Amino acid sequence: MRNSVIGSDTRRVLVKNTVIIFSILFLLVMSWEAQRTDASVVEGLIPQESIRLRILANSDRTGDQIVKKEIRDVIVEQMNGWVQKLEDPQSLEQARAVIKQHLPELNNLVGKELADRGIHYNYQVELGMVAFPTKLYGGTVYPAGEYEALRITLGEGKGQNWWCVLFPPLCFIDAGTGDAVAAATASTVEAKGEGGDVEETSDAPEVRFFLWDMILGLIEWIKGLFV
Repeated sequence: MRNSVIGSDTRRVLVKNTVIIFSILFLLVMSWEAQRTDASVVEGLIPQESIRLRILANSDRTGDQIVKKEIRDVIVEQMNGWVQKLEDPQSLEQARAVIKQHLPELNNLVGKELADRGIHYNYQVELGMVAFPTKLYGGTVYPAGEYEALRITLGEGKGQNWWCVLFPPLCFIDAGTGDAVAAATASTVEAKGEGGDVEETSDAPEVRFFLWDMILGLIEWIKGLFV
């Protein structure tokens, strides 16, 4: 009888250890796959030769922020249409030439959008080297510095600003939500004023929370086997 109990306990310990080992291996594989996926996304984020788009709102008032987003949508849609007409392979020089060529049209477009809304504050549309603070984009930190960008300043330009990579075209308008997102990471970036802190919204945190919940559920399941 005693030998039977000992044998049962031994098998129980053996099964428990086996389940734990396989669970650890499973989690290691999941972690490795997640890291590999993140790395592949990061590699395609912002090429060294790129032109950014930055739109500064007049203020943080709700009305000014709505206007910023509406103008953003119009500009991104228009620019994507022009850039996509370029011959393959597209180059930075081609994109720069297209933007310079259409600067008067972009300026008129912004003015029209503001006028249609009964807004009469000043605005500026310019292409050049623009000072960017440290940016978090798709989980990667890009150092502060001067980057070529199409900058649109609305009114005093003291509100939250929105930016993405205009060329190569990594931002587009989500037809379902009306939001502009980064094509490579499905994310947008908001920053306070010219040099404020950066906040990022993306799908990545939700994926990490889901993975963590799955891990906790697996641990609880293993514990339940030996209650």
